[in-house]
Amino acid sequence: MATPPQSFVLDRSIFNETLYSRLREFWLAGVPHNATSPPFEALQKWFGVGRSPEEKAAFDGECYSEFGEALEAIGPSKLALPAWEGYEKDLENVEAISAPLLAEVKNALGQNVEGGVQTLLSLSLLLDQMPRNIYRDGDGLRLVFTHYDRLAWSLLRSSMKLSPNPLEHENVKGRPLYLTWYLIPLMHCEHLPSHDIFLEYAQNCRLTFLEKQDTAAVEYMDRNIEFEEKHIEPLKLFGRYPHRNEALGRKCTPEEEAYLQTAETFGVKQKQKDVKEDEKQDVDRSEL
Repeated sequence: MATPPQSFVLDRSIFNETLYSRLREFWLAGVPHNATSPPFEALQKWFGVGRSPEEKAAFDGECYSEFGEALEAIGPSKLALPAWEGYEKDLENVEAISAPLLAEVKNALGQNVEGGVQTLLSLSLLLDQMPRNIYRDGDGLRLVFTHYDRLAWSLLRSSMKLSPNPLEHENVKGRPLYLTWYLIPLMHCEHLPSHDIFLEYAQNCRLTFLEKQDTAAVEYMDRNIEFEEKHIEPLKLFGRYPHRNEALGRKCTPEEEAYLQTAETFGVKQKQKDVKEDEKQDVDRSEL
């Protein structure tokens, strides 16, 4: 029987510093420690740019072999989230929903602020990115949107209430390519106020590096802001992401059906669209 978050105990043979370090090493491999923007090889890995379907599938397989066990250990058969009543209700309960994971961040912050910041990054990658590489269609996508995204969003929103706020740390605000991986759960939610937070952090970061005349960092943040604005568009029109309707069992309105004929679906395959998705850039790897 699945356990509510407040009573859930993480399996220490899985959830430990070895896992958290491995998540960062795996995802950020090839990225110089002090880099403000990612090398092209990292973009290829993260977003599938210029990669063949076989190469993308191989990377997905690596994600599963490395981190599938950790995701399954906090999946819905083990960790029971409260019934969904909307984002505002979840916002009231983010600490309870993310309780076992938030405790990891708190404990790490208590020992060393930078360690806590890194732990949050690791958990964000685990909850937001790994599911998108492992569960790509059907019931898997539903799992991403209803379980792991909820955990990722709740963990970030609750962590932002901590003192110190991890997002205000110099190693987050001062490193654009790291900042985006902390913020990504905000982009993936259907909650416009959270998108405002994403834009605030992203735009402030862009201005900082514009003043420093770091062109590569500014261009990287420009791409993130542009993609964030693409996510905001359907939310302003419909209050939700129509490209998720199939996976979530939601019926499209006629307006949404018309929109999906030409709109960006962020790599989420649509039965209605006669498009060879495997020939498109696989941006749903992070929906970035």
